[in-house]
Amino acid sequence: MIRYLMKNNFKLMFRNTWSIVVMLLGPILVIAVLSSAFTELLKSYEGVDEFAIGYRMEEDSIMQEYIEILVDEGRKNGISFHDYPQGEPLDVMERNGLAGFVEFSKEEYVIYKSADYEVECITLEYFLGRVMSESVKGYLEVMCPADNAEVELPVSQLDFMPSVNAKDYYGIAYIVYFCWCGMICATGMLSSEKKYGIERKFQVSNISNTQMYIAKLVPITLTVFGGMGIATVVSAVLLDIHWGNILLSSVIVFMMIFAGSALGMMIYSISNNLAITMIALFSIVWVFGFFGGSFETYMYSSMPEISKQMSPIYHGTRALVELSCMGQSEYVGSAIVYSLAIVVVCFTIGILAGAVRKRGRA
Repeated sequence: MIRYLMKNNFKLMFRNTWSIVVMLLGPILVIAVLSSAFTELLKSYEGVDEFAIGYRMEEDSIMQEYIEILVDEGRKNGISFHDYPQGEPLDVMERNGLAGFVEFSKEEYVIYKSADYEVECITLEYFLGRVMSESVKGYLEVMCPADNAEVELPVSQLDFMPSVNAKDYYGIAYIVYFCWCGMICATGMLSSEKKYGIERKFQVSNISNTQMYIAKLVPITLTVFGGMGIATVVSAVLLDIHWGNILLSSVIVFMMIFAGSALGMMIYSISNNLAITMIALFSIVWVFGFFGGSFETYMYSSMPEISKQMSPIYHGTRALVELSCMGQSEYVGSAIVYSLAIVVVCFTIGILAGAVRKRGRA
């Protein structure tokens, strides 16, 4: 019986062809517009010529032990570090044409930036951030390693993230964004259900509330996944968008579609109103996208890290972008687990809400 319900729900969805067309053309058009508009912004991320940075280090700074490695790795990445033990940092920068200046003290480092070298300073911040957060663990918190212990810099982790152009970034980011808006494909099915009282008719049968819920959730997820697959292929061919690890990327996209569909169905089960569902869902997704890098690239985002980490769109977008440009990402696991957690929570709440509403009508 559940297969019959799924088949019927597929038919109802495809009768409302405009919603399917929106899901197919929407991502392609948005990607084309934004990738063109922000080409210049992400061109600066493709790298800069070698530039010079001055530095000064206090005697008790832990970085004294690793400065040669830092200088060597900086040289490999186009950053030339020069020691200037005397003089005011800003004066030293101006006299020697430096892009920036770094003062290493015992418990922190301070970066002085030149307004004429904005991109170079962003590169410097990223480089030092990787050194401090990943290479010297606890640099700002744990300044005293164990006696006789050797602290080694894993220099292999200091490589820059390869360049990401606007087409690749927004070509991926808006596929992710539209994955969470897939509930729009269910408008034909849900409006027909309301119009003809289909749900009430099935209440007298032996079909459980869970079966009814699954019979809607699965067709929505598969329909959106198919639509996003077509949109991804078309945009990749027409706009030359590069995706990395197709199988793993497909799993991430599918899980986000599944999570977005479960979220939409949960809202609908609670509100039992299609208009409220769409408004609430799109509002939530907009907030996810605002913090998750859909509008402002997460590389340049000034949002607090904790705010970005709370957005499932951030995890998905970052995982897919890094798979595209690096072939691997630490965010693959979190993107999948986060989506799965949303599916489980939303599915449970949706079933309970549907059962309560059904009892109220009994």
